[in-house]
Amino acid sequence: MKVLIATDSTQGARGDDYFFALEGELVYLPIIEYSVLDRCGFAQGFAGAASAKATTTAMVVDRPDLTAHDWSIAIADGLARQGWLEDGWSEANDELLERVLADLEAIVQPIAPNTVIERNGTDFFPRDGQLAA
Repeated sequence: MKVLIATDSTQGARGDDYFFALEGELVYLPIIEYSVLDRCGFAQGFAGAASAKATTTAMVVDRPDLTAHDWSIAIADGLARQGWLEDGWSEANDELLERVLADLEAIVQPIAPNTVIERNGTDFFPRDGQLAA
């Protein structure tokens, strides 16, 4: 399955690049949204599921060893450890997780594996110019 992972590849191509995540960890879009989003760097970042740290670069990779179930558990674990999910089961938890996973699937679907991407808000751009899947 195609997923997004943190990568420091191409870091420095933009003057506002940053990489605090762990190389290769699963990433998702930061949950936090507020009025200074575009001034603080969240609109350009991806959140690390394992490290809870961010990066401006992510890579689309094909992980045939990773099932959709395992992927959702890994992302849910990251969200829970970072305080975005309530303790125990709740409809709100399910809705948030489903939205995060659907957003990630929509991002990676049109992008070829091994493509490094960056983002600006809800727009995603391959750094190497390739969008073919």
